[in-house]
Amino acid sequence: MNDIDKNEIRSLAERGWYWISRSLLKQYGRILKSSGLAVYNVLASYANSNSQTCFPTQKSIAEHLGLSVRTVNRKIRLLKDFKLIKVKKKRGRCFYFLLKVDTPKGKRPYDKRDTRERTPGKSNNNYLTRINNNNVNGDKKFNFQFFKGFKPRTRKELLALDLARGLNDIKSLPFYLSLAGQFPESLLSKLLGEVKEIPKSKIKKNRAALFTHLIKQYASKRNQNNRC
Repeated sequence: MNDIDKNEIRSLAERGWYWISRSLLKQYGRILKSSGLAVYNVLASYANSNSQTCFPTQKSIAEHLGLSVRTVNRKIRLLKDFKLIKVKKKRGRCFYFLLKVDTPKGKRPYDKRDTRERTPGKSNNNYLTRINNNNVNGDKKFNFQFFKGFKPRTRKELLALDLARGLNDIKSLPFYLSLAGQFPESLLSKLLGEVKEIPKSKIKKNRAALFTHLIKQYASKRNQNNRC
């Protein structure tokens, strides 16, 4: 490393720095994915150093990152659902508050494996279409043994496990963990009940695929009505 000039190494003495919590990366990195982390980083870069608040438009965030406004909107909702940010409307603008990220006592289940979910810039909820009956998001080396012994520690994790079992789709547990963080428990439980009541003869593929289709419809409608 002697060939590296010390003047080339970045320094905290320089201006223009912002920070994010390591706990955020460890706990939520694999479920937020690169686009979600990118959105959070833009918010962190805009945030006031004392109040940790900012008010960039979703259009400006999208332009910074080369993403669609829909993708930014979806990731902001995910950040809200995981209580990483709060959003308040004031004078027609969205104000973002970056919240404290608690360090967990134990590892989160999604620390175990990266089940990749695509969120292309010009797409809307494309990850919902990645689930099929044979694998999780195309990952054929999925760690079934880990999720066989999965023990939920929060209400959302318990809900995700109920969805996976109720739809006979335990291999897609990471997907249901994601849904439990994005959608109301009442909605997911209601859709699960409706799907389970439909006769098997009237289902084209399987109950998991039908459930995913219904969630996708709901998400599409919510995107049209919610821009904050």
